[in-house]
Amino acid sequence: MAAGSGRERRGRAKRPTSGGETKTGAALGLFAEVVLAGVLVALGSLLLVTAVPSLAAGVAHVRRQVTGHDIGVARFARDWWAAVRALWPLGLAAVAVALLLALDWQLARTDVLPGASVVAVVVAVAAAAVVVVLARAAGAWSEPAVSGDGPGLTAREALAAGARRTQDDLTGSVLLAVAAGLCVVFVWMLPPLVLVVGGLLALAVVGVETRRGGRPA
Repeated sequence: MAAGSGRERRGRAKRPTSGGETKTGAALGLFAEVVLAGVLVALGSLLLVTAVPSLAAGVAHVRRQVTGHDIGVARFARDWWAAVRALWPLGLAAVAVALLLALDWQLARTDVLPGASVVAVVVAVAAAAVVVVLARAAGAWSEPAVSGDGPGLTAREALAAGARRTQDDLTGSVLLAVAAGLCVVFVWMLPPLVLVVGGLLALAVVGVETRRGGRPA
């Protein structure tokens, strides 16, 4: 009897639980949608000025997957178009700021400016801050877009919300800066990963915003 009981226990231990299968399936589904979001964000950002709206649509796509809303390429296309109409000023400003920071970075590397090393550090910090604010603005825009609670945010409202969240949740902002830095490293190491990093950054935004919403008041 003891031997039989032992075999039964080993048999039960080998059989996977339905809860484990469900969690694995959910994780694989999220991974697939993050990859899809990365490809869609990359395609939507080809015009450069649509990079911020594309990220906002990517955040909305990942948020829909996490919260159980409808997803798909057609749904992303509708979110993308709505984000372009609302956030195009942010996209235009992001391109202008990126060009300015790139020029400063090149000047710092050529030692034309005095204190070039300090300038390089300042440029890097400024670039990280801009990326974090814009990412959090994209996250703020995606919330009403997913929940359907009234009209979406305007560019000014999204930027104000992004700046406020960046300041109020410094830990989350640092995490987003690290995520953005890792995305840059991934692309530097393997350029084809540019098709994926948009989804990874969108997932980071959703995670940080979920963490912020779950903190005790």
